[in-house]
Amino acid sequence: MGADPFTTLTPTWNGGQGFGFLPESMKFLRPFGITAALGYSFPTESSTTTFDEGSGLLATINNPQFLIWSGSLQYSMSYLKSKVQNLGLPEFVNHLNPIIEWDFETQAQNFNGEAHTTGTINPGLVYLDDKIQFSLEAIIPMNSASGDGVGVIGALHFHTDKFFPHTLGKPIFGPAAQEEGED
Repeated sequence: MGADPFTTLTPTWNGGQGFGFLPESMKFLRPFGITAALGYSFPTESSTTTFDEGSGLLATINNPQFLIWSGSLQYSMSYLKSKVQNLGLPEFVNHLNPIIEWDFETQAQNFNGEAHTTGTINPGLVYLDDKIQFSLEAIIPMNSASGDGVGVIGALHFHTDKFFPHTLGKPIFGPAAQEEGED
């Protein structure tokens, strides 16, 4: 099926920061948020040996390792309306989050040829309300080694706890949240 005959592990550090701490003079920057992820991808086997039936020879190839780095920059229109200033925008716009994501990998070890970085830059929009989240982003290769075509990706999430609060929306483990009016 074309899958590697080994497992790859990628321990990853994730972080994020909102800008709600900024002073009043910079209030329109408060709805910004940034995320980051940094990981190192390494195989569980240092090399793979294959048999070439035509020549009868064994070939050993070193399995590569990669530095993985990604993140996003986003702007929350709902935060702008509720915490900064209501600009009187249409309600649909108040549920949008313009976003730009990036996802890169840099060859670090056990590769053939010159090391390079590949990845994509993905600008788009996220629509978020209390029951659904819908996102649509372009996928733009950052260089020729990353590809030569622009793509698109979308996602649709349903918040089952809002649609089915007494069945699918209940916690699987641990105590359920108290109902309104209960002490």
